[in-house]
Amino acid sequence: MSIRMSRASFLYQTAVTIVGLGAWAAGFAYLGAFYSPLDQLMLLALTPLLLIASMFAQHFRLPSGLKFTNERLTFTLTDAIVLLVACWYGPGAAIVVGGVEGFFSSRRTVQRLSSNLFSAGMMSLVAAAAAVSLNFVLHYGFNENGAGAEHSFSAVALALLVASVVQIVANILFLSTLLALRHNDSFFNHLKDFLWTTPLFLPTSAVASSLYLALQQGVLVMFLLGAPILLAIYIGHRQYRDSVQKRLSFMEKSHQETIEALAVTINAKDEVTHEHVLRVQIYSAGVARLLGCSGSEIEALRAGALLHDIGKIAVPDYILHKPGKFTADEFEKMKMHTIVGAQILGRVEFPYPVVPIVRSHHERWDGKGYPDGLKGEEIPLTARILSVVDCFDALREDRPYRKGLSREEAIKLIMEGSGTQYDPRVVGTFVTNMPQFEAEIQAHRNAPLPTFGIEPLEELKEAARLVAPAAGLAESTDASAQASFTLRHEELKALYDLSQSLNAARGQSEITHHFTDKLNAVAPFDSCVVTLLKPGAGDAFVAHAEGHHAELLRERETKLGEGVTGWVLANHKPFCNTKPSLDLTTLPAAQAESYRTLAVFPIMRGGEIYGAVSLYSMSLAEYTTEHQRLLTEAASLLAAALASTRHTAQHNPEIETASEDSNQSPAFRHRRIEAGSPSLESELTH
Repeated sequence: MSIRMSRASFLYQTAVTIVGLGAWAAGFAYLGAFYSPLDQLMLLALTPLLLIASMFAQHFRLPSGLKFTNERLTFTLTDAIVLLVACWYGPGAAIVVGGVEGFFSSRRTVQRLSSNLFSAGMMSLVAAAAAVSLNFVLHYGFNENGAGAEHSFSAVALALLVASVVQIVANILFLSTLLALRHNDSFFNHLKDFLWTTPLFLPTSAVASSLYLALQQGVLVMFLLGAPILLAIYIGHRQYRDSVQKRLSFMEKSHQETIEALAVTINAKDEVTHEHVLRVQIYSAGVARLLGCSGSEIEALRAGALLHDIGKIAVPDYILHKPGKFTADEFEKMKMHTIVGAQILGRVEFPYPVVPIVRSHHERWDGKGYPDGLKGEEIPLTARILSVVDCFDALREDRPYRKGLSREEAIKLIMEGSGTQYDPRVVGTFVTNMPQFEAEIQAHRNAPLPTFGIEPLEELKEAARLVAPAAGLAESTDASAQASFTLRHEELKALYDLSQSLNAARGQSEITHHFTDKLNAVAPFDSCVVTLLKPGAGDAFVAHAEGHHAELLRERETKLGEGVTGWVLANHKPFCNTKPSLDLTTLPAAQAESYRTLAVFPIMRGGEIYGAVSLYSMSLAEYTTEHQRLLTEAASLLAAALASTRHTAQHNPEIETASEDSNQSPAFRHRRIEAGSPSLESELTH
């Protein structure tokens, strides 16, 4: 696990290591100078027992409130042996044995020399504190001095109990201080988190006392008596660890289920692809490791890659799926997704800090982001990482209103935002190491992708579609129905002329040509494109283009979901008044930017879509509600004409005639008047 070490944490670890190893070295020197060869040999004989006992270690993940961190506490059976050595051979021997045990126990779990030496130094100091307290009780409590076998059992039992308590307290103080400095947290918070470990230490003094009595009868007796006791304690600790592990597994399963449930919520509102989530997870975890983030922060980034936009469930669909620019009011609503997301996830006891990522992933390095306007290092590092990698990958993906950028184009945009929108250090690390991240992504290409709980939404059954509300259904109020009652004379004339022109047309090509020729009287445009879908194929093609740049527009290829026209074809809904350059991707940039607004309407009849009609204007600021109402009528007339032509072609390919009634939309048919009748002449001339 990569640990980000603060300066205070580094200084603390260095100081404990130096002092502890100094005490360890002094203990070795004391043994060589003042201990007899027999005592040295006895201590040497105890070393294998010490190392064997240290192999039976239990590893517990440390809790923090109701959560568990990725920090681990290693508990061995050797503390009783260290106390026995302190009582029998004195402080010098205890310091040496404690240091040896600390080094090898650490080495088995962490292959990092700095951590191993810190553990050796810390355990030397813990052993020294326990040995000093033991001698203090023997001397001042029972007037017994020195080490060896001459102490009374009552004196040994009380002294070992006190020494065991001191050993526990010293261990907890050292570790609480380390974790508080490492995580820039309160010392007392971590101190409370260690209280649950106290029961694990309670048998230590009793075991040490039993071993002391057995050693009075000889080393062999101590082994015969000590081994079953230590084994029983080991089994008890393992059962306790297993119960904690079950609780931890249950919590982790609950967290995973919560994440997947939230992922389903996100997918229902704003579709998220598995590939995008996986790539962002790989990018963010890689950058975090290189920048020295902790394991819990990396796990938070993995969850944040999926959950950071959970707050979008509070954003209306018309804003969420809008191509182009937001209005000021729309953007205010969009900004709220960071706060809502943090509130939702704040109610879940995640074992890693995911909430700061969700709240702050739209903050900017220059302080001009939202929701809190944080600046520079005030923004959580994990949020700074996610903002870079998520934006990069989003730029690479196709969107309904634009084509995805190339790798080089996306890198260029990210680099341009370095120092203003993004943390320069994060950008530099990400861009420099991108080949490494891409290789990791490539390694996942042939493997099944994780689902992250994102599954296709279940459709309503046919029977469910037929169910009506208890109060009954309201009358339809769609744009076409409303328009039939509000058409003015000039609007009626324009639509009538359009209908007559479509009635006179024969064949698809002539219909689209007549439609664009008469459409300018319905709604103004500088360029108009009719895009049709090939029956049964799903491919779109430009059937006709009229106005400025018509030749270039006739060559345009439109895919479902691509650009504004592609979005309308895919979603069967009109879209108006956004940036035309989002749709005019085949035109040179200068020509595309000369247009001010657009209106794109689906050509639909009876639930079937035939294509889309796209209008682009250089003079209009926007297509008004009235324009949109008329264009809905016009698109409906075109759909009727195309439907009639296709129907006729299917049943009699040699005859292409269209029924006037079938060519008219329901709204226009409501005002249908026979050509040449007095009432028509009267209505059109007045």
